[in-house]
Amino acid sequence: MVAVSILVFALGLHWALLQSVAWTGMLISYSRNASLRSAVTRTFDGEHPCPLCKAVKKGRAEEKKQAQEQLKPGSKLDFGLVWHAAQFRFDSARAPAVAGEFRALARAESPPKPRPRSAVKDDSARG
Repeated sequence: MVAVSILVFALGLHWALLQSVAWTGMLISYSRNASLRSAVTRTFDGEHPCPLCKAVKKGRAEEKKQAQEQLKPGSKLDFGLVWHAAQFRFDSARAPAVAGEFRALARAESPPKPRPRSAVKDDSARG
């Protein structure tokens, strides 16, 4: 729920939601005293804004102004971490790798005696 709220505010959808609430309230209010057609006309003509419409318009304008101030020419944009490609140098002389002596370790204990029965049965079936 918190992630959805953050996304709504980041995309500016809260203004659309508030504007929808304002228009719904205006339609209800204007349709009490007139026909639905005239209520719709008065709601969306822009000449009769309600206090909530004015607040939404003012809030959008302030938000837009802040965004433009942040992106003025000459202002520094901070993109956070900037990754650079790793640089490898292969031109320097390298010491050759010394081949070591690698031997498998000898087994410490001898195999079990007598041999397991499954192995004995397999041998007798072959013979």
